[in-house]
Amino acid sequence: MQYESYTDGASGIRFVFKRDSLDPELLHIFVRHATHPEEAIETFFAAEPSWDEKHRRFETYSDTHGIFWNWIEPGRVVMIITCFKL
Repeated sequence: MQYESYTDGASGIRFVFKRDSLDPELLHIFVRHATHPEEAIETFFAAEPSWDEKHRRFETYSDTHGIFWNWIEPGRVVMIITCFKL
């Protein structure tokens, strides 16, 4: 599986995104939800996350988007599981 990462200049946090398994030239979030890394990163900083114990992931929602995510390295590297429009 291939990944692509983006680093937020202000915080230094690196965000990792999975490429789509059927079309590895595109990101999973784009193929599934027509969203882009910038939208996911903005959503990450938009609100306090909540922990979903059942799925063992964080969830963060802005007025327009939601993301599911986990820390790879706490405070430094985030894996964006998905980003979707509300």
